[in-house]
Amino acid sequence: MSGIEQQREHLRHTLTEHVCTIEAERITAMAATSVALGTDSEAGAPLGVSRFGGDALLPPNTTWPEHESKPLELLAVLDLTAIAPINPELPLPRHGVLNFCYAPAEQLVTGLDLGDSDGWRVIHAHPETAVLTSPSQGTTRHRERALHGRALLTVPDLEDLPPDEAGELPDQLFDGYRGSREGEDEPAHRIGGWPDLIQEPVLGNSGEELLLAQLDSDERMKWMWGDCGSLYFLIGEQDLRAGDFSRVRLEMQCC
Repeated sequence: MSGIEQQREHLRHTLTEHVCTIEAERITAMAATSVALGTDSEAGAPLGVSRFGGDALLPPNTTWPEHESKPLELLAVLDLTAIAPINPELPLPRHGVLNFCYAPAEQLVTGLDLGDSDGWRVIHAHPETAVLTSPSQGTTRHRERALHGRALLTVPDLEDLPPDEAGELPDQLFDGYRGSREGEDEPAHRIGGWPDLIQEPVLGNSGEELLLAQLDSDERMKWMWGDCGSLYFLIGEQDLRAGDFSRVRLEMQCC
């Protein structure tokens, strides 16, 4: 039995302690695989050239992305060759890297309009031609940390369930229902799966939007999104299958 199958069986068993078998099976079927990311070896297997911070790997002749004439900061480079096989449920390209860029901290303080897609960028580069590119002068270069990852089963937040379904779950089920999450003391960085919500749902109502990446506030990276918040990079399933990252949507939630 694989790790994900074991996690799914544990979730099913936990649910059947509180709800009927049919309900437990239905909720378990909604669980989705993600890749949990961490910066130490205990977080899982090495993920190729994946890293937080450091330099970008950009397509040739690509200018460094900007927002309001100010360079964005590189948050992460994710190696799809290493990550995609861990989570076959998410239709990621099987090769290349994704560069995740976001507005500088001072722009967040003044209130970045998240309706403005220039405030972030996800840039796909092919490994054969990608160019190692340092951040523009004056841009914060976050400390480079290699990434490790493992498959993690995630369940929808109660806010993601239809109201009539969420209302059927008793209060004492909350801890067990969320029992497949990472340790509460660790930043919840992940690729794919269900997001960890802080406020309201972030996925669109159409059912066609997917969580591309969740990047949490992280003291080790000196990341603080609002008040201990998270960044959610969201993408339509058709765009992801086509490898079109120009329409990635971003939401930020904080306490």
